[in-house]
Amino acid sequence: MTNYLNLKKELIDALDTHIDILKDTATIDSESLDGVMFMMRSLGFIFDRAPKVLWEEDPDEMNFLMFQYYSLLRELKYNLALNYSYAKIHNQTLLEISQNFPTTYEQEMKDWWEGLTGLQVDYTKQTMASDQF
Repeated sequence: MTNYLNLKKELIDALDTHIDILKDTATIDSESLDGVMFMMRSLGFIFDRAPKVLWEEDPDEMNFLMFQYYSLLRELKYNLALNYSYAKIHNQTLLEISQNFPTTYEQEMKDWWEGLTGLQVDYTKQTMASDQF
């Protein structure tokens, strides 16, 4: 089982990965621009509360943020595969780039959420399931 410090490090690693992507977008093909913009907006939503949660050091808020992070990252990967499989930054697809984000405690946060709410989390996009993510 994970703890607050492990989740904090995972979040910091995820933010660092996002910063690396931002630094590496010097050239983007015009045909990939829609996909890159979609990915950047999605990451903005994913990390919107991250600075506040890191500042406050509230374990419950960290659990909730990380559950959201893992769920939204998985959703982003589905969207990239389904809608922007062609989009690239420096000859690497956006889906390949998204695989660099850490997912170490995804199952633990899924279990935490299900235990907290009694709701079952089903990682599918509409009617499609993929073990690829």
